[in-house]
Amino acid sequence: MRFLLAMNYFGTYFRRYESAIEELLVRGHEVHLGREHGGWEDRMGGERRARALRERHPALSWSTSPVPGGDPKWGPYLRRSRGTGDYLDSFLSPIDQDSALGRRARGRVDPKIMKVLDRLPDLHRRRTALRLAVACLDRTERAIPPDPALVEWIAGVEPDLVLLSPLLLPGSLQTEILRAAQSLGLPTGLCVASWDNLSSKQRVRVRPDLVTVWNETQRREAVEIQRLPGEIVEATGAQVYDEWFTWSPRSREEFCERVGLPADRPYVLYAGGALFEASITEAEFAVGWVDRLRASRHESLRDVDVLFRPHPKRGEETQRAGVEELEGVAVWPREGRMPVEEEAKADFFDSLYHSVAVVGVNTSAMIEAGIVGRRVLAPLVPEFVDSQGKTLHFRYLSEVGGGLLQLADSMDEHLDQLAAALAAGPDDGGASRGFLEAFVRPHGLDVPAARVFADVVEQLAARGTPHRQPGAATHAVDRLLRRALETLRQRAVEVDRRRTRKRDRRGREAAESERHEREVLAASTAAAGE
Repeated sequence: MRFLLAMNYFGTYFRRYESAIEELLVRGHEVHLGREHGGWEDRMGGERRARALRERHPALSWSTSPVPGGDPKWGPYLRRSRGTGDYLDSFLSPIDQDSALGRRARGRVDPKIMKVLDRLPDLHRRRTALRLAVACLDRTERAIPPDPALVEWIAGVEPDLVLLSPLLLPGSLQTEILRAAQSLGLPTGLCVASWDNLSSKQRVRVRPDLVTVWNETQRREAVEIQRLPGEIVEATGAQVYDEWFTWSPRSREEFCERVGLPADRPYVLYAGGALFEASITEAEFAVGWVDRLRASRHESLRDVDVLFRPHPKRGEETQRAGVEELEGVAVWPREGRMPVEEEAKADFFDSLYHSVAVVGVNTSAMIEAGIVGRRVLAPLVPEFVDSQGKTLHFRYLSEVGGGLLQLADSMDEHLDQLAAALAAGPDDGGASRGFLEAFVRPHGLDVPAARVFADVVEQLAARGTPHRQPGAATHAVDRLLRRALETLRQRAVEVDRRRTRKRDRRGREAAESERHEREVLAASTAAAGE
């Protein structure tokens, strides 16, 4: 079989599916990767990892897809429609409109449309009207024909199954790849890439034939938040974490020498996250956190070493805050680095494995710490409420399967918990087992998620999908909607032309007036000189 996996931001999402891609290749299938955006994002190691995998499995290939929504006729409308639909639908979801997620949805709406929406009082209470507006936008989008360039690209790949990830980015036009594939009668699948995608991104507007999620918690999100039928949702586990279950650490002495910490003393790993913008940076918070450690009533915290691992997007903030200048603190990697290349992966794993406990605000590294068998702790920080209390996925860490994360309502409580964790030593996975079984590997801790993922997509490709052929009535409605949209588009173009001509005329008049004033001033000056 031949699988097409279309990914937005190749370097970011290739690493999330590398183990699943290799599993399909090992089984004798062909895998073709499609990337949307230019370049291979070498800082993420996408190209190098793909080429290394192809050396082992020549059946791997790739190409760049046409830009979804790049059609000059319909692309601008789709972008406005998606941004508006995301915003309106956010009122119907669990998203807090005062949170960073709510502000992000608002910021993607066309400013002209936003002016109209702002005139509507109590918009959040008009749930029936919101549902109707979102349904109208969806129906109008379906009337727009699939992008011919995308249809041609997919047909040229000749896949048996088209998979997409992540699809759920806010305002994403990746849906157009899904529509193009379905117009060719191909089975399609959405691969949910991360633990927050279903609750914090856009809604799935076009129903695929399959949705792969990590666990039953995400399955509920798919049904309750995304309003997808449960029978198309499969919990396959988190394949992105498969390698950590079998990874072997380097010696503690070697690693500690590498990062600049004494090997004969325990250290706490502080794992930085990609947090929403707040009144302080996480690095600034970490400086205050270390100060509280040093002033703690617990002797074990006053002199404990700290390894601070900045998030790859936050390296400069760490340097500005002066984290590395603190006594007993090492920063590694100093510039921040994604665990993609082998050496970077080894550094990441060792930083977790050799720690006595892991602390953070909100980061997926907490899940990986649980896999390694380390206790994970976090204080609830008022400045980071957008990244903690106002997101759905954060609470899963402390609730699912008995919980992985020890939360503290105050810094004093957090320090008490941390002192107890240091006294108990590494957990070695006992406390986190229930969480891992429920959230990361729901088919058993000894069953790689990539294996289950491959089973599921193989079954869909073999089964195919019923032929999608709209009826005559649907075709008639589509034609009417397209005519209406075309009329509106032409009127909008004409309005823009008139505004441009008016603006240009005013500019010419202003320039002529300024020129005349200069001439008068010059004449007056000359007369005064005579």
